[in-house]
Amino acid sequence: MKSRRGVPPHTSPSQTEANPATAPKPHAWRLKWLGLVGVLMVVVACLWWWADSEQPGLENTWQDIRFNSGLPSTPALPWRLDLDLPTEGSQVPNTSDPEQFVRQIYAQLGEGERAQALATASVLVARFPNFQLGQLLYADLLNISSSQPVAWSDSEELNAPSLRKRLDELILESKRRLQRDSAQSLQGKIPSALTFLSPQQTYVAAVDASKSRLYWFENRSGPDGRLQLHLVKETYISVGINGVGKDKEGDGKTPLGVYFILRNLPGEGLPDLFGVGALTLNYPNAVDLMRKKTGSGIWLHGTPSAQYARAPESTDGCVVLSNPEMQRLLQMPELRMTPVVIAEQLEWVNADQAKQSWDAFKPALDKWLKARNGRDPQALKTHYSPRYEQDGQSLDQVWPRLVQTTLGHGQSQPLELVSVLNWKDQELNMVVTMKDPNQTHPQGASYLRMYWQKENGQWRLVFQGPT
Repeated sequence: MKSRRGVPPHTSPSQTEANPATAPKPHAWRLKWLGLVGVLMVVVACLWWWADSEQPGLENTWQDIRFNSGLPSTPALPWRLDLDLPTEGSQVPNTSDPEQFVRQIYAQLGEGERAQALATASVLVARFPNFQLGQLLYADLLNISSSQPVAWSDSEELNAPSLRKRLDELILESKRRLQRDSAQSLQGKIPSALTFLSPQQTYVAAVDASKSRLYWFENRSGPDGRLQLHLVKETYISVGINGVGKDKEGDGKTPLGVYFILRNLPGEGLPDLFGVGALTLNYPNAVDLMRKKTGSGIWLHGTPSAQYARAPESTDGCVVLSNPEMQRLLQMPELRMTPVVIAEQLEWVNADQAKQSWDAFKPALDKWLKARNGRDPQALKTHYSPRYEQDGQSLDQVWPRLVQTTLGHGQSQPLELVSVLNWKDQELNMVVTMKDPNQTHPQGASYLRMYWQKENGQWRLVFQGPT
């Protein structure tokens, strides 16, 4: 169901979070109390989780690290976290990304440098006043640095379900930001869903919902089929409030699969919930429709102006970035038809492994192209699955039209391969996009998209049609 403006009826998990101007205003003292006392739960819970963790780089024994900071004489935090930070020593990060501040604060606390952590946090909240995780960390550092820190355990207000839920969201956000893979660790690797990209495919993106990350690549591949990608952006994102695996309208989940950017929507024409703008995706795609999946309006978009970031799982199904990150994407050229892989957990492989996948599929595509250039309908039909479906019609229903539009192109200019991506769920899928130089439309070149699935060891088409 669409709104009168054509905007899907998204709502945030909390209406007051999306539009704080409509929220009731508690007394100032209560705001300070919740801001100072409530946040202690966040950091304490995080620390308990880290202390009990068996992750590499953590020392799980209680330590009594002494420091000379002029603050009240209390032991340093009983854990140590080794992070691959872009800065050296105790310097305040010189970055436009607040996540680097968060990582620096945790590293400084792990080293017992609480005074420096407080100084870093003060710069963080000054530069990013609507970054809620930063505000909470700063408030808690002020609290534990005072001569009489406020205890949270005796407060009944902090046991309210709504507050507990928000604190749990912030704990999860901090864990996702701290556990992200570094760009160095991904050097030379690509998502396994990428099979072939021609030089005319400028970008490709991939979402890892389990890590709340989006990876944006510039395609530098040559015509030889070996993928060469440059990671130009990786950033924190939020997905559906009920996770991933969308099946129906209103289930609060983000779809899984291979999708493509359709339109660039500037923020001026959208409600504040969508931030600086949006990139629309082609959900439901042809395979989703075959599987009777419903829903619409799945976008990549920004955040409400009152928030720097959303909780990891907090949207109605969209993939949400911070406004600064979304603005950078919107400014990139040639975004239309950019593939976006959305996975619960990405699998990373090297370029040679991806080429093996392409080499295994290419013969099936070449045979279809040869049959397309011929004039034998039965030779062509061997490449189509009995489950083929287009516009709600079966293969037998659409076959006369397919023969008319597909056969006999021997004298035409050949189709140009743009991209091939694979996706494995209950079936093994190949999503192929080809440019047809023989046809154009008012918006530009004409493109053909095909969905192939493997049946009894053979690749068969289950859909083909214009993009």
